[in-house]
Amino acid sequence: MVKNSKYLIYLLGLVVSINAQAQLQQNGLSPIKRDLEITRVTFENFLKHYDDAVLLNNIKESEADYKDGKGVEIHFEAYNANIYIATASARFGKNDYEVLDTFYTDEIISLQQKRLEEATKKFIRDFYSYLPQLKPNEEFRFVFHIEDSKIKVDGKELPPSPKSAKRTYMLEAVWKMSDIAAFSKGEINESQLSDRIKIEKK
Repeated sequence: MVKNSKYLIYLLGLVVSINAQAQLQQNGLSPIKRDLEITRVTFENFLKHYDDAVLLNNIKESEADYKDGKGVEIHFEAYNANIYIATASARFGKNDYEVLDTFYTDEIISLQQKRLEEATKKFIRDFYSYLPQLKPNEEFRFVFHIEDSKIKVDGKELPPSPKSAKRTYMLEAVWKMSDIAAFSKGEINESQLSDRIKIEKK
């Protein structure tokens, strides 16, 4: 499961969440919703410290929900990373849309999406035992809403670059509880579990 000490930083977020379980139960949350909140916090922390950076500047916010018969959804809103280029005479920063437009080629956007997919696979493989215990026909759905950060100059928000639309997208990574349960029982291996993810892009 958790294979080495580099995951301690993710587990810190988990420990904080577990310590809050009693309070969550007092607020009337079911065990599934309680464990879902733990999963949300831990996954958000995981993404922030993922070794292969996902080219995201930061997770703006996240929220999770459970629907009986359907499963859980965890939504993440994240800003694309601002690109800085140091030269001998100048430094281009977050208010230079041309830098973002030049950097975020179709290949870079594809790489970002691939790394989000790989980060989700790794999280499921390493933290499957902490996930809410759903029904076999229910799903775990991780939904990423990606866009450029809002840029302000002298207190006024700048209009987005015309090319920002291609950097704005939604990616969904979906897992069946039956596949996660099979992995936990040793019926399928890590590679087989990873192959069973369903990716949807909008």
